Amino acid sequence: MKTLRRLSCLAGMLLLPSLFAPLGADARPLPAGSLAPLSSLLMPLPSVVGAHLIMSRLSSAPQHARAGHVYVLHGSVVNDGSAAARGPVVVHLLRVGTRPLAIGRTVVGLAAHDSTDVGVRIRLPRGLHNGSYTLVACVQRAGRSGKLGCVTAERHLQIGPRSRTRAARVSAAAPSAACSSGAHSLSPFGAHVYPETGNGGYTSLHTDVYLNYDTASNLFLPGTHVVLSNQATQCLTDFSLDFERTSPNTKDGPDLTVGSVLVNGQPASFTFVQPTYPGDPNGQNDPDPRAHEAGQLNPVGGPDNNPLPPACSPELLSTNPNKQFDLDGTQCPANKLVITPSSAIPSGASFVVEVDYTGRPGVHNDGDGTTEGWFRISQQNDAGGFVTTEPVATEDWMPLNNHPSSKPTYDFYDTVPLGKTAIGNGELVSQLANLPDANFPGGSTTWHWHSPEGIASYLVENSIGSYDLSVRLSSSGIQYYEAQDLAIPKPKAAANKAIMDMQEDILNFQSAFNGTYPFTTDGVVIGVPAASFEEEMQTKITFANGKIDLQTLHHENMHQWWGDNVSEANYNLTFFKEGLATLGEYFFIAANAQAAAGGSAAAFEQSLVNTFNTVYAGSDLLWTGAPSDPRPYTLFSGSKTYRRPGIAYIALRLILGPANFNAAFQQIQSTYRQWSVSEAQLESAFESFLPVPSASCRARLGQFFTEWWDTVYPPGGGANRPQITGPGLDGGGFHC
Repeated sequence: MKTLRRLSCLAGMLLLPSLFAPLGADARPLPAGSLAPLSSLLMPLPSVVGAHLIMSRLSSAPQHARAGHVYVLHGSVVNDGSAAARGPVVVHLLRVGTRPLAIGRTVVGLAAHDSTDVGVRIRLPRGLHNGSYTLVACVQRAGRSGKLGCVTAERHLQIGPRSRTRAARVSAAAPSAACSSGAHSLSPFGAHVYPETGNGGYTSLHTDVYLNYDTASNLFLPGTHVVLSNQATQCLTDFSLDFERTSPNTKDGPDLTVGSVLVNGQPASFTFVQPTYPGDPNGQNDPDPRAHEAGQLNPVGGPDNNPLPPACSPELLSTNPNKQFDLDGTQCPANKLVITPSSAIPSGASFVVEVDYTGRPGVHNDGDGTTEGWFRISQQNDAGGFVTTEPVATEDWMPLNNHPSSKPTYDFYDTVPLGKTAIGNGELVSQLANLPDANFPGGSTTWHWHSPEGIASYLVENSIGSYDLSVRLSSSGIQYYEAQDLAIPKPKAAANKAIMDMQEDILNFQSAFNGTYPFTTDGVVIGVPAASFEEEMQTKITFANGKIDLQTLHHENMHQWWGDNVSEANYNLTFFKEGLATLGEYFFIAANAQAAAGGSAAAFEQSLVNTFNTVYAGSDLLWTGAPSDPRPYTLFSGSKTYRRPGIAYIALRLILGPANFNAAFQQIQSTYRQWSVSEAQLESAFESFLPVPSASCRARLGQFFTEWWDTVYPPGGGANRPQITGPGLDGGGFHC
């Protein structure tokens, strides 16, 4: 969700005094090197006053471990505090939706600034249900009191057959045919919202990110590289990635250099080319310069009246609406990294790509003039990077298949200066110390984070700096991570933490609508850069400007189901997930109304009706553009992307009935888990839950979707807006 602050006016519009009342796989191996445990998990300082125990690593259970059997896990414990400590190491067995089980325990005693290896005997309970389980080892900071210092075993424990969900999502390989280039875009012909992103001819399966990052200089040092595991869906002579090495924003944009590329361990040639508009009949190397121009609309237009669709969205340096078309008709930058392996890759074959690069990560200027990506932190005693991206700026700090429908799993191996903390998606596996070397003369720490779930391109999180990071285990089997930049004043940090601590309650509240939480972790990262938006980074929601608010946390946490687990098939469907996250805010407002009315369910429902009627009577801006057909400048418009689809879901809930609406939500979450959904698929899923599935009702619902999502109305409101609403709502209701 981008620029949500434009939506905050809704609170005043609804005049609700209680608005902000609270509501009750397999990882890749670490590269070889001289490593030893080091503390910096919960307080990223070389030394801490008092005892300070943490776990720094934990081995995995045997790959074919069985319920009822006994195993020994090995790990390391560190005390980087100034006092000796003694306390238990407890290994927990976690599964989302069930209470954690303590399955092993030992006791360690450590002097100040000491570490030790431990072995913990665990017994897997009999009668475990089939599924994936997480093994988490924890110690308490002071030995027998204080916050937890935990790590997660690198490989999950699998009981019974492995889920086929992700395997089923790999695109079928094309029949054997002549080899050719992979597509340089995943957008359809005529697309005009970031059509330059995404790459075809293969499916992205897993990505290992190895960053050697110097926080003081904001530079990726030698040894920085990504390893991308893919499966070809056609016979490939060459293929592409997205990587913005430089940008017109010379101050804050990237300045990166590719050193080498390997495919299956063999050197590969590479070059950078401009994108071509998707579906160009003259091919991706069309010599016509007009085939490579930027534009807000289709056709490009511009000074020379280009009649072709745009090849990319413009990178505006200003948010001034009078300048939104200034770059239409200019040439797109050469951000497509085209790789030619030493021999063709057969259809259906797995292949591994390694790209080595160095330089300065940075931000991307979007088609609305705002920036996103790697925000540098450069303050006294506080240096590093804060990563918050949407829709495309992951390519400004790493090469990847940059499209929301591309969702590989991830491992992050971030090597950073001693005392700095790295935060990635998913679970913390280890933090290990490295001896001083040429990159880090003062020593360094390698942080390993693992995401067993696939991540859409714009949701990849990797902030590095001076963060206070903590973790806790919930009664529902989910690990909650909380991180704040240490530069945030203590009173503000305490207020932030009070809101972050509500995330578990928010998740439980939203699970009643969406079903089981789809990830093993959740969390919040609060940074200090003045980014213009908050973001639903998968399992690590980011808040900028050193502050968090409760209503926005409801919005972003709703995204963990909508946008993160089930992603949009293309950028024009941003409204689908932003509307649902906005509905999460409306549910929050309704819950406050219910609490104020002594728990009345009728008050909850009336609040939603009031919200609908208030927004429905609002500005012409809601109706004079179609949510499903934005341009880059209006992609994150508060009215068309957030509020209009948000109240459409309120109407849809009344059309289907609350129980059917929730059932539809949960069915979509199951059917499209870890993947993406199209508008047609979404509409079909909701249609299947119509209480009266007659032909006339199905046709009426189809008209409802067209009016709310796809129709541009003349100014004026009234009759110039959707007329099909829902039972008990202003407008024409729903009759079939």
